Amino acid sequence: MGNWENIGTVFKNTVSTGLLIASVVLTIQLISLARQNQEAKIDLAEVNHIKYGLLNADEWREQVTLIISKKIIEFDLTPENREELHKSLEIIMYGLLNDLEVVVEERTSGEFAAMKKWIAGMILDVDQLRDSVPSYASQVLDELNKPDTKRGIQTYLSDKLGDLSDITYSMDSTGIMDDLLIKYECPGKRECKELLHTIIDETTKAINLRVILILLSVLLIFLINTLSNGPLNRYQSPLLILSSFSLLVGGISTPMIDLEARIDRLVFQLIGEEVVFRDNIIFFQSKSITDIVELLVREGSLDMIFVGVLIFTFSIVFPLTKLISSYIYSRNRQVIDNNRMIRFFVIKSGKWSMADVMVVAIFMAYIGFDGIVGSQLASLRESAETVEIFTTNGTELLGGFYLFLSFCLSSLVLSEILNKRVD
Repeated sequence: MGNWENIGTVFKNTVSTGLLIASVVLTIQLISLARQNQEAKIDLAEVNHIKYGLLNADEWREQVTLIISKKIIEFDLTPENREELHKSLEIIMYGLLNDLEVVVEERTSGEFAAMKKWIAGMILDVDQLRDSVPSYASQVLDELNKPDTKRGIQTYLSDKLGDLSDITYSMDSTGIMDDLLIKYECPGKRECKELLHTIIDETTKAINLRVILILLSVLLIFLINTLSNGPLNRYQSPLLILSSFSLLVGGISTPMIDLEARIDRLVFQLIGEEVVFRDNIIFFQSKSITDIVELLVREGSLDMIFVGVLIFTFSIVFPLTKLISSYIYSRNRQVIDNNRMIRFFVIKSGKWSMADVMVVAIFMAYIGFDGIVGSQLASLRESAETVEIFTTNGTELLGGFYLFLSFCLSSLVLSEILNKRVD
C-alpha cells in the first residue's frame, strides 16, 4: 500500500511540476504578446484618432473635392434644370440692365444733359434689350450645351477647384502619423490600419488562448494537490505558491482593461452625395497595474505619487510578501509561533489585503466608464438628426484582469490550505 501511495505522490508531483512549468512559460509568452498587442492598439488608436479624420481639413478637402469634381463632370443641361437656369439667367441679365441704366443716367446728367441722353438713346435702347432678355438667355443656354463649351467650362472649373484644393490643408502636425507609417512600412493610412488590425486580431487570439491555458493549468495544480484530505508535503506547498505567483505576475504585467470611445461611421449629404468618416477614435487607454503605477509616479505631483505608491504597495508588494511568507511557513510551520509578521501575512492578511478591493474597483470603473461612454455616444446620435452616426463603446476587460482576479481567489484558498494542511 505504501508503494502505491509513493507512486501516486510522485505522479501528482510530476504532473503538477509539468503544469507549473507550462504556466510559467505561457505567462512569459503572454507578457510578451500582451505588450505587442498593447503597442499595436495604441498605434491603431493614433492612426484612427479623430484629429486625423473628422477634425482634419485634409480629409474634408479630399472628400469634398471628389464630390465637386464628380458634379463638374456630370454637368449637363436637362429639361428640368434648363428651365431653372433660364430663369436665373434672366434675373442676372435684368439686373445688369438695371445697373446699366443707373450708369447711363449718371453719365448723361449735368451740362448738356438733354443732348447726352438723346445721343445715348440713339446708341443704346435699354427697353429693347430688356425685351430681348429671354431670347438672349436661351442663346446662352444653347451655347452652354455644346460639347466644346461644356468641356471648356469643366476644364476651367476643375483647374479652379484644383487651385482651391492646393491652398486648403490642415495646420495640425502629422509627425506621429508619419513615424507610424515608417515604423510599419506602410504606403498610406489605410494600409497601416489594415496591417494593425491583422496584428491585433492574431495576437488577441494568442493571448486569449494563453490566458485560458494558464488558468486551467493553475486550477489543475490546485485540484491535484488538494483533492486528498491528507497534509501537504514540502514539495506540494511550493507548487501551489509558485502557481499563484505566476497568476500574480501575469495579472500585474498585462493590461487589465481597454477604455475606448469611437465614432464608427458618420454620414451626411452634401449636394446629393454622401460624406463619410469611419473609425474615428475619441479616447483610448490600455493599461496594466505596472503601467498605472509608472504613469502616476511620472506625473510628478505629490497626490499622484501617493496614489501610485498605494497601488504599488497593495497590488504588488503586499501580495509578493504574502507569497514569500507562505513559502517560509510551508518550510517550517513552527516559525509562525515566533514571527508575528509571517503569521499576519499567511493567516490574517486576507481581510487586510487590498488586492481584491482593487479588482472590484477596476470592475466598477469598467462598468462606470462603459455606462458613461455609452450614454454620451447615444446622446450624440440623438442630437444629430440630419446626420447618420454609428458609435461604438469599445471598453472591455482583458486577460490581466482575469489573471489578477484568479490570483486573489487562489491566495485566499492558499492561506486556508496552508493553515490547515501543512504538516
